[in-house]
Amino acid sequence: MTIPKEKMPITYEEMYEELLDVTEHFANQGASVFDVANLMSRFVTEMAFDCAPCPNKATHLLLSAITDRIERDHTGDEND
Repeated sequence: MTIPKEKMPITYEEMYEELLDVTEHFANQGASVFDVANLMSRFVTEMAFDCAPCPNKATHLLLSAITDRIERDHTGDEND
């Protein structure tokens, strides 16, 4: 059974792009980059703890995202 295109779930990339649009909207309304980052980090933290099956899973989700970003930032730094 295939899901018709109009019923297919939104992809990770599509959600990410829409969130970028929202942050751009905030910036156009005069929010600083720091204010947007602060708001989004707090929103994501609240959502993780509200939606995860337990606090340990929420913590793991958030720390995994942070670790992924740190590793991505340090890729290729072995020569430093």
